Amino acid sequence: MGLDYVEVDFGEKTRRLRYGIATLRDLCQALGNLTLLELLTRLAGMDVNAILQCIRYGLLHADQRATLREAGDLLEAHIRKYGDASRVLSAISEALDNTGMISIKPSPRSPSAGEAAGGPAA
Repeated sequence: MGLDYVEVDFGEKTRRLRYGIATLRDLCQALGNLTLLELLTRLAGMDVNAILQCIRYGLLHADQRATLREAGDLLEAHIRKYGDASRVLSAISEALDNTGMISIKPSPRSPSAGEAAGGPAA
């Protein structure tokens, strides 16, 4: 874990998404001072502006001039190749998870009180 890049095939180009803590702050501000939970909710709701902003901000580590128009063009190229945006959304989620600020992956099941005390599983 820890600020790893996530590669995404955007049709003709493979690009890397990465969010540092400052980038995550700037992303949330660009979307109207969202909390991290609100950002995730908007992504889950397929908010196009949130998706495009996530792509743009995820590219800024490599290209400080990345624009929303470029993000839209990349997303369209991906959809033409794969038929939907699910791989891009998965990559955004993984890159956000890599910040360490958001835990998107399911955590292992905690033992019940009985299991913790050495008893049988519930």
